[in-house]
Amino acid sequence: MKLTRRDLIWILPSTATAGFFGWFALRAYNIQLRKAGVGVPQWKEGPRLEVARVSALAHPWDFRYFKYPVKIGATTQQLEAVLVRVPQPQVGGLTVGEAHFLALSRICTHQGCTVRYVPDPEVGSIAYNYRSDHPFLGCPCHFGAYDPLQAGKAVYGPPRYPLPRLRLAEEAGMLYVTGYETPLRPAEGG
Repeated sequence: MKLTRRDLIWILPSTATAGFFGWFALRAYNIQLRKAGVGVPQWKEGPRLEVARVSALAHPWDFRYFKYPVKIGATTQQLEAVLVRVPQPQVGGLTVGEAHFLALSRICTHQGCTVRYVPDPEVGSIAYNYRSDHPFLGCPCHFGAYDPLQAGKAVYGPPRYPLPRLRLAEEAGMLYVTGYETPLRPAEGG
């Protein structure tokens, strides 16, 4: 069978269109469904850092940003992190009486941008194209979303891995961070 110029006029655009829609389907699959789960964390010991009083986070969804020193290779860096009071216990979190807390790295596991706590889900649906009925963490670089009610799992966008958790401890009404989950993505890979 010999191809004519007329045949090419239909074949080339059809092939390009089919390729685009194939790529688009793969991208949609990756954005929505191809996310790593959150398991029991493997902790790496770190310095004991006072973060907040339990009473300072009096209501579910109260939060506080902080920096935690971590040693990556030969250097010590300040890890951007967030402490959130969540309405239910989380794997790798801490429960103090009736209050539940979760501390997460704010470094996006996709390409290392700093994620933001998004307290208003309506604003989040516009700014991050992700609809939720509760606050979440959003990456402003590539519009990824992480869910604190799933222990920091990546739930939307390019990130595949959850945000690393930080180990919490409580003493005399004060919350402390005493270590972090390894691997500390994206710095430690894994």
